Amino acid sequence: MSMDEFVNTLSDEQKQALIKALSGQVVEEEEEEVSEDFTMNKPSGKIQSQRRRESVRAKENSWTDTGEHRDVETPEKAQTPRNRPKPKKKQVKCHACGKTSTVNASLVYGEYYRCDRCTGR
Repeated sequence: MSMDEFVNTLSDEQKQALIKALSGQVVEEEEEEVSEDFTMNKPSGKIQSQRRRESVRAKENSWTDTGEHRDVETPEKAQTPRNRPKPKKKQVKCHACGKTSTVNASLVYGEYYRCDRCTGR
């Protein structure tokens, strides 16, 4: 982007601020008043974090059911049959306590099985 294109993209206020900055004019900022004992006097308007805390109160629920889409109906169809086989169980003996229990076969692996009670030991 050339300098001419850059200047054309600026607003009038931005152009004036650029001219002031390039000409060397210093804009004096307002300084806060500090007394002789170096104490600051803050403005009387309280900051959000300094306000007294207020408890949260629930308001009345204003939502009402207007009954939209009453013309749409769910079609009557037969349910899908559930063809999942029963889980295969395996009888195993705990390596730590010796307790025998029946567990889903997919959860058993390796030689040394530990029951739920002994897993933390």
